[in-house]
Amino acid sequence: MSNALERWKSLTKNTKISALAIVGIMIFSVGYVGIGYVIASQALAVNPGCGMWSENTPSDWDVDDDWESFEPWPDAEERVEIRRDFDASPYQMSSYEEVTFSPRDNSDITLSGWYVEVDPDAPVVIQTHGMPMNGKCKPEMLLMQGYLAEGGINSLSFDLRNYGDSEVVGDYIAVGQKEYKDLLGAYDWLISEKGYQPGEVGMTAISAGGGAAIAFAEEPGIGAMWLDSAVLDFPLVVKNELGRLGFPTIFTGPATTVGGWLAGVSLDARSPMEAADDAGEREVFLTHAIDDPRVSVVHSERFEARMLENGGDVTTWYVEDRGHVDAIWGESDEYKSNLISFFTESLNDS
Repeated sequence: MSNALERWKSLTKNTKISALAIVGIMIFSVGYVGIGYVIASQALAVNPGCGMWSENTPSDWDVDDDWESFEPWPDAEERVEIRRDFDASPYQMSSYEEVTFSPRDNSDITLSGWYVEVDPDAPVVIQTHGMPMNGKCKPEMLLMQGYLAEGGINSLSFDLRNYGDSEVVGDYIAVGQKEYKDLLGAYDWLISEKGYQPGEVGMTAISAGGGAAIAFAEEPGIGAMWLDSAVLDFPLVVKNELGRLGFPTIFTGPATTVGGWLAGVSLDARSPMEAADDAGEREVFLTHAIDDPRVSVVHSERFEARMLENGGDVTTWYVEDRGHVDAIWGESDEYKSNLISFFTESLNDS
């Protein structure tokens, strides 16, 4: 009788421990998902349209902004000044074509673009924008398009899915994991509709548009790539964003996992770093502010190191005393010269 009682007590005790463990796991799981949702839903929520830039077109655009997003950042006054006081009048493009196309392998989505042709015998550059509210309408996108036009280079600037005038197909962005197919669709359209040959098409990507580097890795016909302040190391950018949103970096795991659930794809399935492995003889240009407060210069430094390890052809311009995507405004002449020289030489030599 005594032994049976002891066994009963032991069983009851173990059952209580197991129950507590199960409850603990459930609480942890709910907390894990909850924290991940709060973070990911803020960082990945779609913000379609062009907002204050909705009236911009290649032939009629300005640099107007509400400037509020610059206030919390270092050197906000200077960052606003170089944009607000910029003379955009020389970079109005007299003619352009409104075009639509679909992502590669998905004809159900319609993407919107502006094609500017200044020379039928010149190469062409695809432009990819960043996030959150963004698109081909954004002043730096139009300024880059104006630089290319002045340099005699054709361009196709377009809105990724869920941005600008392109189709909204979900509530969350996939940080390049799906969107790289959009850029491949732009490439396919240029080949099929405008008659360009592989190697005559280059690409640019700004900030979070660096996910387009996956497209560069995927499509060898893209002859050269220019990256400005680009997100190229996904685990690093998650930590960057957590800090920006005020969350500890220990929440990187739940933010990535739940973000993938929301976006419908693993957020680290493909890496922009693949482009550093698969560039081959194709040229890459990296420009980044050394003190960029939004996307750390470490992204470009790691990508450069990876390219050099692979014997790749990479040029870098690390800019001092500037912030995120500031060089295109504050170092206008040098930026334009580097951009035009890079694509004139890299695409014509392809």
